[in-house]
Amino acid sequence: MPGLAPWELRVHKAVLIGQWVALVVGVVADLVSSGGSASSIAAMVVASIYAIGATALPERWLHIRFGVEAVTLGGTLLLGVALTLTGGADSPYLLLSIGPTTIATLYGGIRSGLTTGLLAAALLWLVSIPNEVPLSQVGQGMGLYVMFVFLIGLLRRLLRDIYAQASELASETEQARQQLESLEQTHSILIRLSEDISAGRLNAVEVGAETLDSLLSRFPQSAGRLVIDGDDGPVVLAARGVPVTDGYHRTFPLVTADVDVGRLELTTSEIMSNSAEEEVRKQVRPVAIAFANLQLLQDIVGAAVAEERMRLAREMHDEIGPSLASLGLALDMTAMQQASIPEVSADLMILRSNVTKLVEDVRASVADLRSAPGPTLTARLLQTVATLGDTPRIVVDLDERRPPRPALIGDVTALITEAMRNAHNHSKGSQVLITGRVDRGFGSCQIIDDGIGFDPDYEPEGHFGLMGMRERAEKIDARIVFESESGRGTTITVEWGNK
Repeated sequence: MPGLAPWELRVHKAVLIGQWVALVVGVVADLVSSGGSASSIAAMVVASIYAIGATALPERWLHIRFGVEAVTLGGTLLLGVALTLTGGADSPYLLLSIGPTTIATLYGGIRSGLTTGLLAAALLWLVSIPNEVPLSQVGQGMGLYVMFVFLIGLLRRLLRDIYAQASELASETEQARQQLESLEQTHSILIRLSEDISAGRLNAVEVGAETLDSLLSRFPQSAGRLVIDGDDGPVVLAARGVPVTDGYHRTFPLVTADVDVGRLELTTSEIMSNSAEEEVRKQVRPVAIAFANLQLLQDIVGAAVAEERMRLAREMHDEIGPSLASLGLALDMTAMQQASIPEVSADLMILRSNVTKLVEDVRASVADLRSAPGPTLTARLLQTVATLGDTPRIVVDLDERRPPRPALIGDVTALITEAMRNAHNHSKGSQVLITGRVDRGFGSCQIIDDGIGFDPDYEPEGHFGLMGMRERAEKIDARIVFESESGRGTTITVEWGNK
């Protein structure tokens, strides 16, 4: 039935079912009491016509001008005939005669319901006079009409208020979600800008990554690193490929007219020709210019980005957070009040779940905003590699498009570093490879060695390394998997976030 709200549809169906139940009860009672007289048969036909008409009536008729009044007036007159034929206030169709009054109240409100109810009450009094029905009994029937008017009217108003409140809460939830998405987009831009400043990638990260990937695709079995000179020393911007053991190493400075900003380190399986080297220099020149521009902008933009990050964090914490908390409390209270209506209660619980997720997203975003961005994951791992020995060789080959979120990068670094140290110290292999893909909220890294392997289910007494790694992974809702067989090396997979 188009045009009706969900609660109106349910109430309308309940009224129709109630009318059919009242018709069946009236017909049975009339047949039992009268034995099937002509007047009883006529009343049964008239009452059945009303019930069938009310059920088959097009819903749009109740929404046109004076539609409710016309329909309920006709129904009242039909049932007035049935009451006249079967004893007025003593009629077994008295309960059915409440139907028009109920429909008038449901669609037209209390005023329309009272008008129809008073008309029905007047007809009941008139048809009861010839049957000499006691006035008290007639009064009870007339009072039944009025009682149903106020009962259905209050129910109608209550359900409308509940539906309006639920719609308002849904609208507020959607507005809060849109506002959060808008702030998250702004935050993402600012956090990338801030991270690019600290990591030396402002306006150059895509150029640098694409340049490195393009260069390595031209030289089979090659590997490379882009390194820039930061305030605290060299910072690895990107690293790709596994360098061959007996390869040829070549370093290309990233320079402009007067600034030395970093270098590109390439390891190839064959000696590069002069033309190939010149082509490499041409490709890395835009990266050098971008990095030089970064150093000029760093002091100006850095303070502005930090201030804007803190402003956004305060706004999300002080304005959106309390608003969502108040919205969640209102939903909880409304759900408790409407626990007796399963459909409404279920809708409210869905809204409450959405609000809870929004609160968690706000908290995570605020934590990211207040966390000062640092070096990339690749740079952090390479700093650790520099402190370890040369045997076995450790190769970092991560496709790091964007560093992990500041709230995660510390624990992620600790997990991978622990696995890397264990492989370096205990695997007795020739190489440890750290590979995978990282892009902001998602990452999947594998630490692979070709050593002696171990039993992941066994941990010697007094050693809690694996347990600690599992606990740290659980803390950040990450997944860590140990795969190892004796003599076949070990692969440890650390995965977090969603693609």
